[in-house]
Amino acid sequence: MKNSILLPALISFAVVTSIAITNSASATLSNKQDNIEQHLGKLDKVDFLPNLLPVIINNSDILQLTDEQLSKLITWRDTNSKNVIATTNEIISKRIKIKQAALSPKISAARLIQMQNEIFRLQRQVLNYKLSCRDLVISTFNTTNWEEFFLVLADMKMDIALPEATITE
Repeated sequence: MKNSILLPALISFAVVTSIAITNSASATLSNKQDNIEQHLGKLDKVDFLPNLLPVIINNSDILQLTDEQLSKLITWRDTNSKNVIATTNEIISKRIKIKQAALSPKISAARLIQMQNEIFRLQRQVLNYKLSCRDLVISTFNTTNWEEFFLVLADMKMDIALPEATITE
């Protein structure tokens, strides 16, 4: 009798939790431009490259970027940010769906693997965007920019050492 009450209680808890997560995610995703960095922060938890372009643009004066350098970075951001954000939002949504599906006895392991593979595919898309941005930063920065950039990162308490091999003039 104890088990017959426990199973429905667990299922009810899972459903309520799923609804709460879905509602929370929907509310979060509806505040598009105001929460861009918040979405990117969420993705950073599952992504391997940091989102440093906002740091670079916001500290362009400290980094001593020229107008031409800053223009190149802003152009990349303006061209790609909507796609990065849309893909990030899709990843977040699919992560919620896979967590919900994992609780359903009707969803097969093969389907969960398919769902996870779709998330991996989307993460690769974001990685490609980030690598494109990284390549632009590498080709745009000079020695002074790099030195100032790592000082900014140090001020932000990011423990990243200045890699000598990446500094070019």
